[in-house]
Amino acid sequence: MIHSMDDREVVAEAPRLFAIVQEDAGGGWVAAWGLDFGDGSVEVMAPEGGPGLRISTTSAERALWYFAIDKAARARLVWLGREVVREHQSVT
Repeated sequence: MIHSMDDREVVAEAPRLFAIVQEDAGGGWVAAWGLDFGDGSVEVMAPEGGPGLRISTTSAERALWYFAIDKAARARLVWLGREVVREHQSVT
């Protein structure tokens, strides 16, 4: 028997998405996006993607530390919520 995954199960298994935001006197910007897989592995990349910034580390907080080195801008971590969005597409 094939078990189909409920949308809530998929959301529960999904990595947690976060942003690293930097701010200075001129404003704020998303410096990086990250995925926390919940098993001690975190991947962080530049917001525009591509071959630029890429960090593999053990936690979102550890990734934040890399951005906090730049004393010209304040860095903070923003976790994005988990929710089920119904946009079904399937290919059989």
